Amino acid sequence: MESERPPLRLLPLGTDPRQQGCAYWVEIGCHRLLLDCGLPAPALFKALPGIPDAVICSHAHFDHVQGLPAFHRRYPQVPLYATPVTAHLAAGLWERGIWPGYDRDIRFPPFRALPLGRAREILPHLMLTFFAAGHLPGAAATLLQNAQTSPAQTCVYTGDCSLASTRFAPGLDLAALRHWQPDVLLMEASLGSTRHPARRHLENRLVERLLSALEAGQTVLFPLPVLGLGQELIFLLKAHHRFTQSPQALSAKASRGDKVWVAPGLAAGCDLYERLLPYLPEAVRNFATYQPLFWEDRLHPQVQPLTEADPLPQGLLLCDADAGPEAWDPIWSRLLAQPQRSCLLVRLPEVELATPFERWPAPLRSRIAVEWITWHSHNDVGHLTQIIHTFRPQHLVLVHADPKQAQDLADLPELCNRYHVHCPQPGHWLELPDGHLQTPVRLAELKAGSPAEIRDPPLRYEGEVEEVWQEQGSPRTLAGVQVRLPPQITQDPRWPAWADTGLVEARWQGSELVLRGLSPRELIRPAEAAPSPAGIVPRPKQPSVSSHHGGKKCQNCRFARQILTSQAQAFRCDQERSPLYRLRVDPQGSCPYHQPQEIRSSG
Repeated sequence: MESERPPLRLLPLGTDPRQQGCAYWVEIGCHRLLLDCGLPAPALFKALPGIPDAVICSHAHFDHVQGLPAFHRRYPQVPLYATPVTAHLAAGLWERGIWPGYDRDIRFPPFRALPLGRAREILPHLMLTFFAAGHLPGAAATLLQNAQTSPAQTCVYTGDCSLASTRFAPGLDLAALRHWQPDVLLMEASLGSTRHPARRHLENRLVERLLSALEAGQTVLFPLPVLGLGQELIFLLKAHHRFTQSPQALSAKASRGDKVWVAPGLAAGCDLYERLLPYLPEAVRNFATYQPLFWEDRLHPQVQPLTEADPLPQGLLLCDADAGPEAWDPIWSRLLAQPQRSCLLVRLPEVELATPFERWPAPLRSRIAVEWITWHSHNDVGHLTQIIHTFRPQHLVLVHADPKQAQDLADLPELCNRYHVHCPQPGHWLELPDGHLQTPVRLAELKAGSPAEIRDPPLRYEGEVEEVWQEQGSPRTLAGVQVRLPPQITQDPRWPAWADTGLVEARWQGSELVLRGLSPRELIRPAEAAPSPAGIVPRPKQPSVSSHHGGKKCQNCRFARQILTSQAQAFRCDQERSPLYRLRVDPQGSCPYHQPQEIRSSG
């Protein structure tokens, strides 16, 4: 028997990492939770509507954890949850003083570390489970289940996630999450509706640009985050064949001191990674058995941490993007000491400088060329929609993005026609009940004593279902089913596109029947492959980690149909059991229903 489920309430305290940081107040059942704590202490305490029952941290980037020490100092009774790797990385950075607003008098808060894939009751009737999210070692997607209702109320928060695997972190574990179909999905949407080339193409283009600058005799400054992307690119440069086999750029100039230098903050992050070796992928562990993970003084390119005793950095200097002016001063002074040296500052769009370039010394700015290079560490629109269609949530909340980018993504027909899509702003309450939407209420209006709820016109329409019987002949037969809805539904601006062809598709989603209007484009699609005689496609075994990153890609699946497009390769999924059925899929994507292409013999 189903019980009435109270709406899940959400108050974003910060949604754009480029502005302040990320933190989300969630009320599920009778519990109040804080998902991430990435705002600076003054902004955090001003935005909090109360004291949460628990804090859950998705990963150790500063825009998600920087407010933790001050929060724990004020509310030491509130438990903090994270994965063991996230707890290790965050505590290690604090111990080394690498933290925005570091205060040596504050003790870093202890975490209650939970392993991946194991459900834990953290509050009465509230279960918490972490799943691998990619993006960074220890990064986790959070599954919350309110067991007080039947069926259980579920909410998934992805944090920063990546469907594609990196060198140090496997991608988002869709196989473990796909069957949950949460009521609410808080989805990271950093790149909005943009598409990007494959990661390998971006890496090769970056390496070529760095080498061309080094060959021209420039000193290259490359700011990177302390954790994550910094270690990824150090490992890339150390192992990339163009760096190891380029005598013009590095090898032939090694005698003059040209190396890959790593700033102290970034070097501290590398040391933390080396302590996490048992948690890193097998390929990385195998590499570390034969040579150091990051540092190298025998082979080319030579990679060394920059110390105060080192001379003016020559070659490539990987800087700490999170450093303040006091950490940049030694580098600035060395560069100013040789005004004849040509310098290039390489910028990535997703990497913000804690010390903006406009605050650098004016004599130095005038002789530094700035070049932006395309890069992404998050999901583009192809991977993002694949994740969303796999979850099939009732409410989709887009967070961790510029408001315009989030809105562009929310306007995509394949999302707004299937889900209740929300792009909340900080300080606005959002109620997420079963089946209908509600207008957010500004937190400032609540404090001013205005009405607590301002509702949109109802988006739920009640109608009637009638069975249509064929009266002619004996016995009479059921001719079909007719659904009658009130005429007010046609006033919705989405109605003309929904009813364009006059044909609909009905599909069961759990215990609910979902109606979807068919577009003209779908009606001219080639006929689908005939189903198996039994009408059932056998479910394959769950892919292992090694096979998931091997040949089990959409482009190698027997159900992938290539479609005409302006891009090099594009496929549509024809596997009826897959959540991606009839959708365009990324060639490098995968799902649990993958079946390899059949081998056809010439005989």
